[in-house]
Amino acid sequence: MNKKTDRIGLLLLLCSSVALATTDAPASSLSKKMQLAEQKSKLVERLIGPLSDSQTPENTILLANNRRLLEQARTAISRAQPDEAVEKLDEALRNLSRANANLSSEKNASERQKKQFEERAAQIESFRQSLQDMATSPQAANAIQQLTIQIDSLTEEGRKLMLSGRQEDAIKHMYAAYKLAIEEISRLREGQEVVVRLHFNSPREEFAYEQKRYYSNEILVDMMSGQDQLSPEIRKRVESLVKAAVDIKNGAASKAGAHDYPLAIQEMEKAILQLNRALQIMGMPVF
Repeated sequence: MNKKTDRIGLLLLLCSSVALATTDAPASSLSKKMQLAEQKSKLVERLIGPLSDSQTPENTILLANNRRLLEQARTAISRAQPDEAVEKLDEALRNLSRANANLSSEKNASERQKKQFEERAAQIESFRQSLQDMATSPQAANAIQQLTIQIDSLTEEGRKLMLSGRQEDAIKHMYAAYKLAIEEISRLREGQEVVVRLHFNSPREEFAYEQKRYYSNEILVDMMSGQDQLSPEIRKRVESLVKAAVDIKNGAASKAGAHDYPLAIQEMEKAILQLNRALQIMGMPVF
């Protein structure tokens, strides 16, 4: 498609040069005018073909209009009216130039949607992997299994839609899976927290758990902050909270390295609190 677009652009440029040269030249004979009209007619006919695959509404209208103009130009040529034919064909060439630009824009939009789809799929896959670490009890494992089934169903349908060319619908399904994940994980995470806190065997084990909580929240923040609809103000606040969380977390790691686990645990809880605040201002309930 890219090579076709490049060739179309080159042909349009060459045609424009011919048109300018013709305008500046003295009045041509009828035969030369007829020859120019026939050349432009063939060029328009040739350029319409590659652009016929475009499905944008504007291009559909432009190409239908061009076919009408081409027929009118052919009629004018058959009646030995080259000036009228060239006028129609020049209008068709301008339409083709617009259609070509639309096609390039359409291709870029399609590539952006594919990238957005794959990024969302990667985020959901990371989330699924982290869910397995949260299955610390039969009850939690059952809830996680049911959630995973729902997520997989949405993502599978999204991939089918993407393969069929329905990119916008595919992205909607992936976002639905993503939204389901971030809405449900809080309850699962908080339920897990109660169970795990009752069975810590040492401060070191508790600190390791707080680290897992931190990274679980960090994944959620990364996923939520990828939303396009976040305002610049909210995004700035989130970045500030994440920076504070990272600084506190690094300090906690230093204290744990010095075997001061009680203080390290307190610091990790403070770091998690910063991430929770970031989630809350992005609209995610944190219990």
